[in-house]
Amino acid sequence: MKLLKDSMALDALQVDENALGVLNPDRLRILKALAEKPRYAADLAKTLRMHPQTAYYHLRILSKEGLIKLERFEQKHGGIAKQYVSTAKALALPLTEEFHPFAQNPKKPPAFLDAFIKDGTLNARLVVGSPEPHGAYRARGSEFAAIELSAFLSQYAQCPYPLYYLDTEALDRVRNENLFLVGGPKVNTLVHEANAHLPIRFTEAFDIHSTLTHKKYGDNVGVVQSADSPFTEGKKLFVIAGLSHNATRAAVLALSKHPKKLSTEPFAHVVQGFDEDGDGVVDAVEILE
Repeated sequence: MKLLKDSMALDALQVDENALGVLNPDRLRILKALAEKPRYAADLAKTLRMHPQTAYYHLRILSKEGLIKLERFEQKHGGIAKQYVSTAKALALPLTEEFHPFAQNPKKPPAFLDAFIKDGTLNARLVVGSPEPHGAYRARGSEFAAIELSAFLSQYAQCPYPLYYLDTEALDRVRNENLFLVGGPKVNTLVHEANAHLPIRFTEAFDIHSTLTHKKYGDNVGVVQSADSPFTEGKKLFVIAGLSHNATRAAVLALSKHPKKLSTEPFAHVVQGFDEDGDGVVDAVEILE
């Protein structure tokens, strides 16, 4: 079974009233310790400041009810030392059999999301430009592209709360994670900081320069790219940005409409959006590189 909290999960062991009835404060302490890591009985007794014979007694009862199991044993000082571990990270006692279907995410994510999805959960945070004037350019960001990006990501992963932060809220604990950065360097200060580390960059004249093809782009052009994070070693950035709000939306549209075309290495693409029906909203996109 799974115990869910805020889109996160723990493996849970379904128990009955008999198993639940053997639990007391000392045995709960033992279960919690063994859920952290396997332990030898003597080490467990020492950690919990419990007499060894008392610990052995509790371990036998917990083992009999299937709440813990023998992980391994070895010869020590002429005797046998036994190492135990809990059989699950949580216990569940159903009070009814009225189970109902749980919506899963059946779609396999494209390869370019592999670093950002772990065990069906989004292993990253979204950072969007603040809607208040801020940064060196006193620019205002928009959250619309982040909403559309969230809808795209929800096809493949459960999303933790809070899903996104404003760039003005992105302190060290946020920067230390994998990040989706939404918006160009004028509206998203993290994109501005990371710009020099990206394969496709925004120039001081605010056009786009690809270090891969040495081409420059202007007009309604956006980028979709991934790179190592300059903020934390071992983490990744996924940048969805453009020279304008519509260009950033075009970058999100490219993800949702053409994920297979974008699944090439290196993952760094320039896209251009078009408003084909003339309603002021980008509804078509072309991949330029």
